[in-house]
Amino acid sequence: MMTLGVLAFVVALLTSVMLHEAGHFLTAKAFGMKATQFFVGFGPTLWSRIKGETEYGVKAIPAGGFVKIIGMTPLEEVPTEDRPRAFINKGGWQRFVVLVAGSTVHFIIALVLLFVLAIAWPSKSTGYATVNEVYTCALPDDNLKCPPGATPAPAHGVLQKGDVIIAIDGHDLKTTPAVLKGPGLPADGEHVQGGSDGAAALIRQSSGPLQLTIKRDGVVRQILITPVVAKGQPHLGFQPGNQVKRVGAIAAAGAAFTNFGQGVTGSFAALGKVPHELGQIFSAHHEKRTIDSGGGQVTSTIGVARLAGEGFSDNGFSGGLALLIAITASVNLFVGIFNLFPLLPLDGGHVAILAYEKARDRVRRRRGLAPGGPVDLTKLMPVTYTALALIVGVSVVLLYADVTNPVANPFQ
Repeated sequence: MMTLGVLAFVVALLTSVMLHEAGHFLTAKAFGMKATQFFVGFGPTLWSRIKGETEYGVKAIPAGGFVKIIGMTPLEEVPTEDRPRAFINKGGWQRFVVLVAGSTVHFIIALVLLFVLAIAWPSKSTGYATVNEVYTCALPDDNLKCPPGATPAPAHGVLQKGDVIIAIDGHDLKTTPAVLKGPGLPADGEHVQGGSDGAAALIRQSSGPLQLTIKRDGVVRQILITPVVAKGQPHLGFQPGNQVKRVGAIAAAGAAFTNFGQGVTGSFAALGKVPHELGQIFSAHHEKRTIDSGGGQVTSTIGVARLAGEGFSDNGFSGGLALLIAITASVNLFVGIFNLFPLLPLDGGHVAILAYEKARDRVRRRRGLAPGGPVDLTKLMPVTYTALALIVGVSVVLLYADVTNPVANPFQ
């Protein structure tokens, strides 16, 4: 399952790259620009085919892709017959659309994937708990297996997978707060209400038989069951989960846009962590890298692929697929934002130059002067090379960190 998750992520990433380049390609063609190459990957060509005026192909290094549009910069020599179709000779708004098309595609991919998550894997809890699994022992091991000689589970043969737990000892899960205690929690516990946490808290604070109000096959039933003590805490021997309700397309779309906004915030938070992360990597006593609630963790493509594989391995096919979709949406959102940063050679750098040219020419017109023409990119080459070296350098360092000190598996 680990390998399947990694491969699925790689395919999803390459598909995203292809769609990014397709955004540039299709908008350029729509505006009459000449595109001579459409490639996925870099390095030696593995396969290519010429159709019309464009060569389509795949290169050996799956680390991106590119579309070759004639006349992308004034430094390029353009044949006389192609000058009317050169990028640099098209209108400003047409060039802007082509430049932002790649990031726009990433944002659309992220929104579509978040919509699929919201409608296929609903997370809005009803406040009640469901029985996800019933064990034969009260306390299975970390692999959810019952070791030899383990205490039998009181729930075995009493509860059934799919039962909905409405109340415990008359305490409605939807309205009754409880205190969840256990390893890793504060000494005074964590105050919870509803769902699986609420059910677990009420069971753990019990001192005798419990009356469970459950709903099975549409019928509400009362079940009396006595927990057993294992490792100092009462247990029934089942795995509770949150009961969720399906949402319609409108609610799913709303959830997708909400999560999109949260993803934007998380992406900027992750970028803000880069200096600290680099410092930790080069520190003599760097700590174990973990996923946290403050905007995620800075990692390379290799690190993200490993997380996708671990998610598949530890959450089953359905849960793993949901995690893969969420990770792919997050990566597309991050790449879309990063690609619009006003730095060459990113698309955002070209957008910034275009914006400067238009603002400068507007001022010149007011002064009765002719347009100033394209920006002299040779003067920006030092800045471009510096930005490129910085991007490549950070990428290499993060790759090194993901090999020597990988992010801890957050799914265990």
